[in-house]
Amino acid sequence: MNDYTFSDYGIFKDAIEAIKTLNQKIVSENKAVSDSKRILSNESLFMGPVAIHCLEVASRVNDCLMNDTSKFDTMANYLQEVSSNYQAGDQAATKVLSLNSSDQLTSSSISLTGSTNQEQIYNYFTSQGLNQAAACGILANIKQESNFKTGDWGDNGTSYGICQWHASRLTELQNYCSSNNLDYNTLEGQLSFLTYELQTKYPDLYQTLQNVPNNADGAYQAAYQFTIRFERPADMEWRGEQRGYSAQDMLQSYGQQ
Repeated sequence: MNDYTFSDYGIFKDAIEAIKTLNQKIVSENKAVSDSKRILSNESLFMGPVAIHCLEVASRVNDCLMNDTSKFDTMANYLQEVSSNYQAGDQAATKVLSLNSSDQLTSSSISLTGSTNQEQIYNYFTSQGLNQAAACGILANIKQESNFKTGDWGDNGTSYGICQWHASRLTELQNYCSSNNLDYNTLEGQLSFLTYELQTKYPDLYQTLQNVPNNADGAYQAAYQFTIRFERPADMEWRGEQRGYSAQDMLQSYGQQ
């Protein structure tokens, strides 16, 4: 049997970053073309046919650059989707082969420390590589969703757990825990599934959480982004703001300004 190795997701990341960099250059060049069009338009009355001809050429270049910008955006989005699907496939293979990736959070068999659910969630995420601000952003959302209760039901019995997984996502929580010998009613099972979701279904959000600054602004960013990209409640922009302020208060309680 051949040794199993994890896919190099960095290849996808580098390709996406290269496309975005090129796209930014095109946008910058397009601004220069637009400026030229403006100048030529102003001077066409004095320069006559020459300015008009140059203006037509600049307009065609402008159209081409706009079209290329759209295409590069499409390419970047496609690569991101492929990368996420690729990673999800490797995560599935990992379960079958009982392997762990060294550059990912361990999504099962987790050990929790602390006297309350809030402490255990905070300690878990900070021990797994997220800074205090990111952990507080997650905590602020969980507090509003369930007040840290693993057995909390909501939405007329269709949402459950610390993150109030709803409908099909609740079924996914149950199936994931069943496949990994975990109890979906426990904090261990729910944190394991939350980690799995962040890694495989919300990699952009996960990257955001990994990179927020460890200060009040970072706590606000983490909470707001987690609200609008993961929880997605009604009035999510307003709720994101409120949870952002709550995350800042939590961060201060943990000794960070």
